[in-house]
Amino acid sequence: MSERDESTVTVTGAAPGLIRVLRQATAIAAEHGHNWIGVEDVLAAIVTAEPLSILEVHWPRHGGTPLNRGEINDVDPSAPQETLTFDEVKALVQAMVPGVPNGAHGPTEPAAVTYEVTGPHSDEFRVGIERHG
Repeated sequence: MSERDESTVTVTGAAPGLIRVLRQATAIAAEHGHNWIGVEDVLAAIVTAEPLSILEVHWPRHGGTPLNRGEINDVDPSAPQETLTFDEVKALVQAMVPGVPNGAHGPTEPAAVTYEVTGPHSDEFRVGIERHG
């Protein structure tokens, strides 16, 4: 039997919504016969979240105004959506990142990710991980 590639990742300071997305991504990967999650699985989990994905909540609607942080979201998911270019999708996603919290919310330390990779391709994986921060 040949050695298999393995990876272990620990994330500290994850918001509950991210934990749900990562768990859904593992289910999507398993449904497709994969034993590890990829970026594609995470993207699929983000856009298919129920009852509404975070993208669907913020997605511009015809005749609507952009949602501002702090507003109550009463978006009608059946309302016609605006067509966006990829650059507009990137701008929308960047606009969804919250600003500095008001008060003492979340963990006391910044979020962090640690990882360990082993197996015949571990050096190649490590280079790919470190190249992009």
